[in-house]
Amino acid sequence: MTWLARILLVLALAWIIIGVLSARTSLVRRPGAAAARASWLASVMPWRARESTLGMLPLDRLLMVLIPGALLVATRAVQTSFAPLPLAVTIAAWAVFVAVIMLLLRRRSPWPVIAAVGGVVVLRCVVTLVPLSFGGPGGVFAEPVARVAHTALALVLLVWLFVAAGWALASSIGGRRATGVVLAAAGAALAVPAVVIGLVGLEQAMAAGNDQLGLLPGDLARILGITAYRDVPGEAPWIAAGIGGALFAAGLLLARPGRQGAASA
Repeated sequence: MTWLARILLVLALAWIIIGVLSARTSLVRRPGAAAARASWLASVMPWRARESTLGMLPLDRLLMVLIPGALLVATRAVQTSFAPLPLAVTIAAWAVFVAVIMLLLRRRSPWPVIAAVGGVVVLRCVVTLVPLSFGGPGGVFAEPVARVAHTALALVLLVWLFVAAGWALASSIGGRRATGVVLAAAGAALAVPAVVIGLVGLEQAMAAGNDQLGLLPGDLARILGITAYRDVPGEAPWIAAGIGGALFAAGLLLARPGRQGAASA
């Protein structure tokens, strides 16, 4: 897992470096460089997301989706030592997030928000891959300081992902609707995996990733039960699903076009 993390880290950093250089040099003319440039600019300057995606070739648009998506799946797979349930939950959450945005945008171009989200996803992968490259999945979560630092930085980038997505959309659909689209997508991405975990059972879901994440020694986890040991209420997935559903509903209300938007549509 450690060596896989190192290989992925090199690939992620290469994508970012190509994007940075393409934003300042003629490298942008090379195949795929425009996709890296758009992802980089949209992730750090989301107000430039729209201009960064203008005139892109089909290959660049394809790479702008495939590279961040593949890095996300591969990073999560290494982080959980290829545990199937956490990986499936991650894929489902991101697939729902992107699908809701695409549905709500309808005839609007989705590429600015795809560039912003994809760029921040790559940054979050780097944040995860750096500690994985040194200590592997177990080492990252066994050290309290490293775990807290990683969680804090990952949370900051997660919040920035939603901000960047809304910012990238605001220039084309307005701030209110952009906020609504992102809220609805985030709510659906929270609710759908939460319902799946609720149906599977929180104890079983946490136990499935326990050995990979190092929450408890395997024998102790089976004896005590992870949810009881960590003081996690059994209804937590359904609470999360309810919060996600509320965010989804609120987002739909905000995403509705106003009179001028409806007339122009």
